[in-house]
Formats: sequence, structure tokens, C-alpha cells
Amino acid sequence: MLKTSVCFVLMCCTAMLAEQVTLKNGDRLTGAIVNVSDKKLTLKTAYAGTISIDWDSVASFSSEQPMVVTRTDKQTVSGAVTTKDSEVAVTTPSGMQTIPMADVAVMRSPADQAAYEKSLHPGMLEGWAGGGNFGLALARGNSDTTNVALGFNAARETTKDKWTIQAVSLYSTSTADNVTTTTANALGGFIRYDRNLTKRLFAFGLLAGSYDHAQDLDVRISPSGGLGFHAIATKATTLDLLGGFGYTYEHYSTPLTNNLMNATIGDEFNHKFTPNTSVFQDFYFFPYLNGGGGYRGVFDFGIASKLYRALTWNLNFGDRYNSRPVEGKKNNDLLLTTGLGLTFGAKAK
Repeated sequence: MLKTSVCFVLMCCTAMLAEQVTLKNGDRLTGAIVNVSDKKLTLKTAYAGTISIDWDSVASFSSEQPMVVTRTDKQTVSGAVTTKDSEVAVTTPSGMQTIPMADVAVMRSPADQAAYEKSLHPGMLEGWAGGGNFGLALARGNSDTTNVALGFNAARETTKDKWTIQAVSLYSTSTADNVTTTTANALGGFIRYDRNLTKRLFAFGLLAGSYDHAQDLDVRISPSGGLGFHAIATKATTLDLLGGFGYTYEHYSTPLTNNLMNATIGDEFNHKFTPNTSVFQDFYFFPYLNGGGGYRGVFDFGIASKLYRALTWNLNFGDRYNSRPVEGKKNNDLLLTTGLGLTFGAKAK
């Protein structure tokens, strides 16, 4: 008898906690409302997990549990919510408030609101996501070669700013007649900081560096800054366009040293085809403004496909072009690597 009573009480509590969404086609769904934003209602159900419903398909919903309603003027009000037609009724401790739907920016559960507020001011070590990849090729016998490719990327993005870190390394040797020759030894990367000025416009600072044995390049350091534009900004696709000015310091083993002023023009593109497969492309063009002209170009393209949980397969192609290489060296260095990787964070690139 006691067991039956406990089950009955639990069932009643579950029913009380369940919130109901009525669709325009007459269907009714129950669950816990997570949020209403971006013209979507997110509902966490016990029978289908978390589902997203187009707001245009929703006739009404009611939530006995408190929700935080944020108006378009940034003011918030909290309480049980009932919607019907084009109005939202919020039952607060001081009474009911009726808000036109057109004046509502977003509605969130208290837990989702707390997570959102925390995301606005995360610690510097919080919110990072990205991954590393590793590629290895060996040959032994009639030929003796070793090729190692390493890569790393990480990003930390808030509603106001974004940090991006990328690095790539390629090392290759070949042995013949007991003499080992380094055929490739390159390391490059950058750190970039973006600060949103408006919804579309942002300012950026970029610090890039590289070393390339094949080009006799001992070190290249290139800080730059300017403005960028979020040309595309959706959950599946992003495209940023950048423009600004910078400085390039180069030292070669010849030993040539360059101090150059340059413009900075670039783009960064990311697209997620499926939840498990995504591509990226970035291109930076650095025309020199002194020292007799010339320019450099950096192009990267990659595909990442999730194999199992944090394990990914990666394919990366890169092109490094220098219009003024040292004597005896070619303009282009092409890099093609593939291998396995590990991701971390909620939004690994």
C-alpha cells in the first residue's frame, strides 16, 4: 500500500512539473520548457529528449514553473508563463503582467538563464573549445622516411568577444646511404582577438609567427589589427571578412632581414554539414607597403569528421606563398596532411 502511495505521489509531482505546448495542428506536447529564442521553442521531454519546435507552429503554451522573460528593452520579469495569440501573461509575486509577444526578446528557464548570464562573463580559462590532430607516415627498407604532422586549434567565444589560437607543424626526414636529410621542418600559428562593436562589426588584433626550414626562414613575426565584418553568422555557417594594417619582421639564415609595413586582408569561413562533419577555410593576404612592394599569402582548408565521441578524422591543405623568396627558393610551399584528432569543449571547431 505504501509503495503504491509513493508511486502515486511521484506521478502527481511529475504531472505538476510537466509543461504543455499546444501546436496549431492540435497536437499537445508535455515536458520542461528550456527556452524560447531565435523563433524556436526548446522543450526537454522524457520520451524524445530535447526537441526544437518552430515558433510559428506553436498555438500556445503554459509553464507553471517560473521562467525569465527578457523584453526587447532588456528588462526582465520572472514567473509562471501562459501564452495565447500574441500576448504573454507572466504571474509574478506582485501580480500578473501582460506583455505583447512583439516586445519579448527571449524566454528562458531559471537554469538556462543562469547559464546564459555566466556565459557573458566567463573566466579566462573557461569556455575554450577546439582540438588537436596528429599524422604520422613511416617508410623503412629500401627507403627510410619519417613524416610527422601536428595541429592545434582552440577558441573561446562570448557574446562580446572571441579568442582564437591556431598552430600547425610539419616535420619530415629522409635517409639515404646513412645520411639523414631534413626535407621539411615548418612551424606556424597565430593568436587573434576579436571585440564586437555592433552585431556585425568587430575590431581585431592578430599576432602571427612562423618558421620554415625549406625557405631558410629563421623567424617571421607579424602583428596586425583592424576591423572585421560578420558577413554570415548562423549556427551552421559563419563568414568573417577582415581588413587592416600591420608590421612584418623576417630573418633568414642567408642572413637577410626585412622590416616591412603591410596591409592585412582576409576571410575566415566555417560550415557544419552535419553534426559530425564540418569544413573550414581561411585566407590572409599581406601586401607590403614599403621595401619595394611584394606580398605574402596564407591559405588553409580543412575537413573534420567525428568518428567516435571526441575522436575525429582530419584532412588539411595549406598553401604558403611569398612573392619574394630568398635566392634559390620557390614561391610556394604546399602542405597536405591527414590524421586523427581529439576535440575538447562543447563547440569544437
